[in-house]
Amino acid sequence: MGRYKYVEITVRHDDCWSNFTTPNYFDTLMNVEYASFNILKATRVAIVRGSQDDNRFMIKSALNNDKSIIDYEISHLISNNRYSFYMITMLQDADSTVIGRLRAKGILMLNASIKDGKEIYEIIVSKDTEPLITNSLKNDSRVEIINFISSNLKGETLFKMVSRNVMDMLLTDKEQLVMKKAKELGYFNVPRKRNLEEVAKELGVSKMNISLSLRNTFKKVSNLIYAF
Repeated sequence: MGRYKYVEITVRHDDCWSNFTTPNYFDTLMNVEYASFNILKATRVAIVRGSQDDNRFMIKSALNNDKSIIDYEISHLISNNRYSFYMITMLQDADSTVIGRLRAKGILMLNASIKDGKEIYEIIVSKDTEPLITNSLKNDSRVEIINFISSNLKGETLFKMVSRNVMDMLLTDKEQLVMKKAKELGYFNVPRKRNLEEVAKELGVSKMNISLSLRNTFKKVSNLIYAF
């Protein structure tokens, strides 16, 4: 048995800015470092659906609700007719963050993201350290552990984690739902267990709707693979 484990933790963090984001907001942590006086500097890239002006106002409002944030900067990166991308840099009291608490236990951070107002952390941790992390989070009344998944570290797990993070940024919720349901029903099996019409029936939509959704998904993935 290996010494390390892969752990995925989903929490709701009261009084934290993440708790004030809207369902159309998703981000991923790009960089984190410590400044002097136990100040954490984090850089995140966010993707938000909807109006650019409304999105910026929502992000500012969420950040302003968090008293542990000392300063922040929001930079608009690009927009299209459906999404806006932002880079968010913030200075925050490290002791008030889940990231700070996890790092204090000597973990390796694979990914940290915010989705549907919840914080999701994917980490590598030694087996001895895992219970210390659980106890640390449970002792904070502001942190509610919604999901805690622990498994022995495998290469396949790491590959899936990286791929899923890309897909969360790339695909809409509907496209992810269609892909997941098609996989569950065996649409991608050889031979297929279910056809396109049966997948559509399970989701309560038309066959054409499913066909277009899958086509858009495959186009996005192929554009990503062959972008360079």
